[in-house]
Parts: sequence; structure tokens; C-alpha cells
Amino acid sequence: MVNQVRVNNKGRLRPGRRVSKLRRLVTQLQAGVLLMFCVGIGGTIGFVVSVTHELQDVTNYSPHEASKIYSSDNVLLATFGEENREFVELNKIPKDLINATVAIEDRRFYEHSGVDLRGIGRAIVKNIRGGRMAEGGSTITQQLARNVYLSPKKTLNRKLREAVLAVVIERNYTKSKIIELYLNQVYYGSSAYGVEAASKIYFGKDVNNLKLSECALLAGLPQRPSSYSPHVDLEAAVNRRDVVLNRMEELKYISHEQCERAKAQVPHIMPLKPTKYRSKAPYFTDYVKKYLRDHNQFGDDLIERGGLRVYTTLNYKMQVAAQRALTDGIRSARQRGQMSDTSGNGALVCIEPSTGYIRAMVGGENYEENEFNRAVQAERQPGSSFKAFVYTAAVDKLGWDANHRLPGGRFTYVSDTGVRWSPKNYDGRYPSNLTIRQAVARSVNVAAVQAALQVGLNNVIDYAHLLGIKSEIEPYPALAIGGIKGIRVLEMASAYGVFATGGYYVEPTPIAKIVDSRGQLYDEDSIERKHVLGERTAKVMDELFRGVVTSGTGRTVSSIADARGKTGTTNDGRDVWFIGYVPNKLVTAVWAGNDNNLPMRHVSGSGVCGPIWKEFMGTALKIHNDNHRPHVTTKESPAEDTGTTVERSRPARDNTSTETDTNDSEDDQPEEPTLHTVRVRICNETALLATSACPATHTEVFVEGNQPTAYCNVHHPKGNSTGSTGSGTQQEGSDRGLRMTPPPPMSPDH
Repeated sequence: MVNQVRVNNKGRLRPGRRVSKLRRLVTQLQAGVLLMFCVGIGGTIGFVVSVTHELQDVTNYSPHEASKIYSSDNVLLATFGEENREFVELNKIPKDLINATVAIEDRRFYEHSGVDLRGIGRAIVKNIRGGRMAEGGSTITQQLARNVYLSPKKTLNRKLREAVLAVVIERNYTKSKIIELYLNQVYYGSSAYGVEAASKIYFGKDVNNLKLSECALLAGLPQRPSSYSPHVDLEAAVNRRDVVLNRMEELKYISHEQCERAKAQVPHIMPLKPTKYRSKAPYFTDYVKKYLRDHNQFGDDLIERGGLRVYTTLNYKMQVAAQRALTDGIRSARQRGQMSDTSGNGALVCIEPSTGYIRAMVGGENYEENEFNRAVQAERQPGSSFKAFVYTAAVDKLGWDANHRLPGGRFTYVSDTGVRWSPKNYDGRYPSNLTIRQAVARSVNVAAVQAALQVGLNNVIDYAHLLGIKSEIEPYPALAIGGIKGIRVLEMASAYGVFATGGYYVEPTPIAKIVDSRGQLYDEDSIERKHVLGERTAKVMDELFRGVVTSGTGRTVSSIADARGKTGTTNDGRDVWFIGYVPNKLVTAVWAGNDNNLPMRHVSGSGVCGPIWKEFMGTALKIHNDNHRPHVTTKESPAEDTGTTVERSRPARDNTSTETDTNDSEDDQPEEPTLHTVRVRICNETALLATSACPATHTEVFVEGNQPTAYCNVHHPKGNSTGSTGSGTQQEGSDRGLRMTPPPPMSPDH
């Protein structure tokens, strides 16, 4: 049926038609409203779902936390990272601090379900009355949601997301877990995140030792951490503390008497140390951070924000002694005019050779003036200290012993290209037919060059690398007396450690173990010993280095019992060294020189580095002996005719709990060598058994079987001495005059 439009005689719609059109309009409006309602409900549901998808498992959430470096004797050396934080469980946080936080931040924390509508209303009223935004309405749960999941930017979208996340958190986790996370997450000013870090920075103690007054002061900081920090404004911090105490009294957390007593207490705030120099061993801790990145392949994010606990091998007492000895030695050399006042400096590295543990590392006299770590970054010429590798190669490959004789007179080397070079001795004398023992003790350059040419320059390089030297070395004859590009102090200490262990090389390490912030083991160092030298070679070399101390260039350190070592002085006194050890205990390398590589004046390794080495080792060995079981020594009857005493020593194993070999079983451990030694009276000049006519003698310790058996053939009891007495202090050899331009290339058979 077709609808017909009826009109009256004036052409107007009739009333019935107007009603029909109005109904259609109402129907459309209703449909629109219903659609908008549905869209709104759907959008709200979608918003809530999208927000809740952001929620991770809060119980497994780990807030960003600074990493900490500890010494082997459990001294905190440094804290580093973006956020100085140390996670602590709720049962270690004082109840007063929890109550103070709830009182000032969220009084209805235990009553609301994430969002406190009453609190929001109360805050709005106070803000309107005060005419400014003086109080916020966010709950502790909302603040936690914001800190963990959202940005601090103030937008309506963020506030809505914050509220939704807070409700979801409250539905899934207990109030105890929420307050624990909040107290470990919130910022307290002065680079302190979380209550544990804040307690240590402001009061110098763990959070569980805080008093009521201190708890209230901390609880008041999060509102304005930069302004209320007691390092910034102590008066403002105290006033805020009193507000917190009043609120605690109002809410019946404390009595009026407790409140007044806490207000009367004057807070003792620890001074804020500059973060750049906060480390107690800055050269070493810088090295540890680089070592973590290079060797353990930890990313920067984990190192800076992962809350690692790095337990190092450094002994803090030894470190203090090392820094003091080096500083005193360098300053003394400057005062004597031997070193530059501006660029003169030094380095020291001490290693426990049986484990490879770095016990002390000093990279310079003053870290705050210069952060360059000369112990691991500088490559300096080793001078005569490099002769250790020349004679090791000769003893091992050619079968030489300490009494093997070398020509010591002048000679000129001519390279394949016709370049001529004549090595020179330090004192300008050229004795001939020297034993290796004499040549090493007196540090005779010509003898070392002859030995290097006989064993082969490439063989010398191979043995240097075998003992742990990683620097590049070219096969020129000047290498025999240290004429090479340069070696790091850490490398030299590690290489000499092979002689200290009787032939075993252990890669030096600064780290014993790493755990996460909750104490779970993350990584642990394993000690790998490589047997690189035979027992005979190790014994001969040990005997030679002992002679350096008893009758040679290293006599400045002879007061250290059983010391061995080698001096080194380079061309024009640009570098001086002393590297020494006590068998199976400690090995220490000391270097000194000008950073700008200019020559020093009237210097030698024994004169500058020897006293530093002696001062440090005198202290370090006492510390080492206190931490280890003493050696078991048995004295036997004297040997016939030579007046010798045989000593049998059994090295003791380290009995400290943090320094154990974790990978090897007891049966798999390489057996430590047992050294049988004899003491004999030696003629200073001939290095043979002394007679009653020898004008200058000394008592020397030899590995049994390697002591000289013949008596001095120069000083006879019924005759006159035909040789020099040699009673003065020996001067060490150096590579003075060793440089050749250009140095000739050498073939392997030289």
C-alpha cells in the first residue's frame, strides 16, 4: 500500500505526520547513544587489556641495581652503575621505616585496593584550599606501577594506565611484596636508589641498623629527593623528618614520647664522596670493569644495572701497602732530582703465582691527577730484566747450568745487511770467561747477547711467549738486553711467576667469583696451571735469580728472606725495573720512569725500584703468611766438607675459603715441587766455594745438586789474590748503547 501524503487546504502537514518524523529521530538518537556506549565499553575493556598486558610478574621483577666490587678480604672497593641500589628483603627493613613510609606516603595503604578515592578527594580539597598543588593522590602501589612500568611524564593517559596497573598489582600480590618492591625501587636523592643504598650513603650503615629518627628522615625524602637530601639542605631534611614523625604519632605508630625523643636527635650524616674517585683501589677497579667486558663478555647493561657482586682477588691490606710503597719511592726519586716532577711515575703489580690471583695493582702515584694505568696500559722497555728469557732458553734447549761459561769480552755483531753493532756493559768493563751465575748476578750485557745468539733469537722469543709475554718482539740481537718495543708490568710479573712455582704458568686474573644481587653464583674463576718449564730448568733459573739478590745487582732487597729477582735499566735511564719473588708465595714487578719517555738521571733498577719492592714485600709477605699455613721445614745434618745445611721445604696450600681451585679435583692438581736447598759460603768474585783467603764472601742458598763443588781458584790460602775483590755493590747492566738504527733483521739460526 502506498503511503499518501495528506495536506490541508493551506499546504501544511497534518499533525499525525509530524509525530511520525519525531519518533524516527528519537529512535536514531537512541541507537547512536547505544552505539557510543558500546564503543566506550569496548574501548575501556581494550584499554584495560592493553595495560594489563604490560604487567610482568612483579615477584620476578629486578629493579636496576648498581654493581659492587669487593676485595678478597671482603672490603667494598667500588660501586658503579647507573643506579646505586642494593636490593634488601622486607624482613631486613626496620618496622619503623615501613610505618614511616606508609604514614607519609599512603596512610590507607593497607585498606585500599590500589587506588584510594578518599585519598584523591582529600588531596583535591587540600590543593583547592591551599591554592596550589601541594599534595598528590597517588598510592604507594600507583607509585610502584609508575616507577616499574611507566615514564614519569605527567599526562592523563599515564595517570589512567597507572591506576589500572595499580589495581591489577593489588589483585595479584600481597601488601608485603608491594611495599618491599617500593622501598627497593624509590629514589632517595644523592644517587641512592632503594633504602639500603640510601642508608649507607647518608648514615654509613646497613638499613637494618637504622634508628627511628633516621627511618623518619629517609621516609620523608622521596617526595622531593633533590631538595630534601641532607647533602643538599640538612635543615629541610630535618624539618621533613619532623613532619613524618608527627604523622606517625597521629596514626598511632609511635607514642608522643618516642616522637619527641626522635625529634631531639641530631642526625649524623656521612659526607658525600665524589663518585669519580670513590673506589678504594681505582686503578684496579677500572681494570676489573674492563676485564669483565673483555673476558667474561658481559654487556654494559648487565655490568651497569645488573646488581652484580664481583669478588676480586685483590687483598686490600696488600693494596694499601703497595700504594704507600710506590708513592714514597716515586716521590723520593723526584726529590733526588732523578725523575721529572711532572711526568715521573711508576707502577706495581703483585701476583700469587700458584693461583694467578692479582693481590695488588697500582697504576700510578696519584689516580686523581692521572687515570692512566701504567701497570696494564703502558708498554715500556724491560732492560736487563728481559735476560731471564734469554737464559731460560739457553738452559732449557742447550742444557746449560749455572756454571756454564760464556765469552765476556768485546765483540761486534754484523748483520746480514752489514749493520755493525757492539754491545756495551754498564760499567765499561769486559771480563771474559764468566759463568752464567756471574753474568746474571752482575747483569753483564755482552754475555747475555752471546747467549742469545748461541741459543737463537727466535728461540728466546718463543720462551718469552711460553712464559706469558704477549707483547710483540722482533728478532734483533738487542732483544737480549731488553731492546724491544715494550712489555707491560702485569706481563713481567706473570712471567716471573713461572720461576716462583717451579715451572708452572697460571694466567693472571683479577676476579675470583661473581654473584647476582641475591647471592646466586653467576660465574667463578677456574685455575688452570700449565707446566711450561721442566724441573731442572726452573731450579737453575731460581738459583741464578737468588744470586742476583745475594751477591749481585739486587742486593738492595737482600733483607727479604729467600728473595729472588732481576733488575733492569734501559738506555739513558728511561725505564728502571725490579721483578722479584719468594718461591711459592708472591711475585712482584715494579717499574718507574717518565711518562714522556725522557731519560732520568743517575738511576738504576736496584736504586729506584729495589727499595719500593722491599718495602712492599716486607708487608705483603707477612699478610700472605697470616693467610696460609706455614711451611714445614726439617733441618738435617750438615753435608760433609762443605759446611752446608740441607733444608727440605713443603709448600703449604692456601687455606682461605674464597681461594680454591673449583674445577680440578685433588688428584688432578699438578703436584707442587718440593725444593731441597743447601747453604754454602761463596767467593764474591769467582762464585766458587770460598776459602779462608777470599776477601769478600757471602752465604748463598742453592737448589741441592746445583751448588758449586770446586773451591775458589783465585784466592789461595797460601798465595796472593790475583783478581779484584769485588767487594763493592754490583752495578746492574743496562742496554746503554744497545739501540741500532735501523736494527738489523735476524735469521732464526743466529
